[in-house]
Amino acid sequence: MDLVKVDVTSKVKGKYENGHMNLYVDDARIGQVTETEAGLQHIMSAGYVFEEDKVYRYEQTDPNQVTSYVDSCEEGWC
Repeated sequence: MDLVKVDVTSKVKGKYENGHMNLYVDDARIGQVTETEAGLQHIMSAGYVFEEDKVYRYEQTDPNQVTSYVDSCEEGWC
């Protein structure tokens, strides 16, 4: 199965707890932001990444998902 990277940045909420910022999507903790001498450190849970100021979740594609309702559509009319 292939994985797709989905931008979930708008769904992420931060909650300051025990000296660091925990990151949540809904009620699930997905990561943590800690300030170090080198700057902010992002520690993400499995399946999540922080890249270019955005949070992404890797999801499996559904092999049964319909991509086209018509077969053999080379002529462009469908």
